[in-house]
Amino acid sequence: MDNEILEMVTQCLTESRLNRIMCSDEEYQASKMHEKVAYDKLIEILNKQQKELLDNFIAAESETGANAERLIYQQGMRELYALLMALA
Repeated sequence: MDNEILEMVTQCLTESRLNRIMCSDEEYQASKMHEKVAYDKLIEILNKQQKELLDNFIAAESETGANAERLIYQQGMRELYALLMALA
């Protein structure tokens, strides 16, 4: 039961707090702009099939990255919870 509650709490924190932090972080926003400029330059020289393949790859890679970030964050929360429980 504790695991389920912890999963719900970490999911809520992951989705809302991190999105706010990322939206207000200047370094993150600059890297997103750099990413967009690089993508736009690349997409100009690709044919339709190459664009589709690239977009499919980016979607798959983004999903993998998002899942990894979520798991890392949740594991950190679990470890913090374990530490707090050990100190209590």
